[in-house]
Amino acid sequence: MLRQQRIPDAVAASPVQGEADLFTLVEAVLERSSAEMVLRPAPDAVFALLDGRSMLFSEAGQKIFELDRVGAFIWCKLAQGASLEDIYQGLGALGIDEHTARQFTRQVVNVWIDRALLEVDWRMPADCAFSANLGRHRISVRAASRDLLGRLISPFCVSDQDAGGDGDIAIEAMMLDEQVFLRGEDSSIARCEVEALAPTIKAHVTERLIRSNRWVFSLHAASLVKDGMGLLLCGQPGAGKSTLTLQLIDAGLQYAGDDVALVGADGMICGIPFALTLKEGSWDLLSRLHGNRYDATHCRSDGVRVRYVPIPDAQNQCVSASWIIFLNRGAGGPAELTAIDQLDSMKRLIENAFAADGRLSQAGFFALKRIVAGARSLQLTYGEAVEARRLLMELCNGKA
Repeated sequence: MLRQQRIPDAVAASPVQGEADLFTLVEAVLERSSAEMVLRPAPDAVFALLDGRSMLFSEAGQKIFELDRVGAFIWCKLAQGASLEDIYQGLGALGIDEHTARQFTRQVVNVWIDRALLEVDWRMPADCAFSANLGRHRISVRAASRDLLGRLISPFCVSDQDAGGDGDIAIEAMMLDEQVFLRGEDSSIARCEVEALAPTIKAHVTERLIRSNRWVFSLHAASLVKDGMGLLLCGQPGAGKSTLTLQLIDAGLQYAGDDVALVGADGMICGIPFALTLKEGSWDLLSRLHGNRYDATHCRSDGVRVRYVPIPDAQNQCVSASWIIFLNRGAGGPAELTAIDQLDSMKRLIENAFAADGRLSQAGFFALKRIVAGARSLQLTYGEAVEARRLLMELCNGKA
């Protein structure tokens, strides 16, 4: 169904001189264009005037968007190949100060990109790239600068720098004013603030891996390895998975992931070994174990601040689960491990499971059955991570 929408006004009452002055400037072809990034109308987006009112028609979205005069001016300039700096200067000639011109332009450009009305094109330098292997996929990342590359590499444990190339999952990042624009291998565009870049990349790659047809479902769980045997820590956000994982790594277990574990049809588990992600409550422990080596702070989209700890010898292979631990973090009291029967364990795992289509398939069900049948399932009730670490190490060493 065809729908009409109004692009949010760039200005409520902008000091634009008039239609004649506005479109006189629109008709001028500007020579300079952006050397780094080019913004241009999408092929299916059409600009038109009707009864003196400006509008855009999106064939793909089957929508009509009405533009105010400033929005129409910006659109026509982009259609002529003008750079953003050219547009700022053009708006200045219409009596709009530079700060306001930049603000207006960024606002409408963001809206148009989000609604796929604009295409974004750029070229990446060849020497700002790295690749990583996660979840049986090759991830390739390119950035427009070394500073951006440093932020992009933060959530990865092991990477091959200066080796971009083609990957199953490809990401490119470019700065535009105060925002980072991200482009995937399907040419889709996303954007975020600089401080949120690393968490945004991690979330994007994680979602792509979860949706891969190489896995029947995924578990919200941290994963570690002891002598080739897998240990899963299951629990909701705030249960202490990452803090306890840091403790267990310090005690000698091999790290395989702190957030999501991918499950194959054979019941084998593959963690996603991003750098260990620690929220503010774990920073004191991080400082005691590593000093100030990992004090760079990033901000997730939900406002939570995190730090990343790359684990050099992270496990990236599939393993079978030998222990499934459900975390029950409380206030005080001794740490205690309690056995859980297989049916209860399976029910709890299903609550922590998610699949690409939102449903647990029959293949996923039987994979889950294999996991539960081959592992010991226990609930860990604890208040202090140090006590929990002691109990779990005793378990892994056959003393519990």
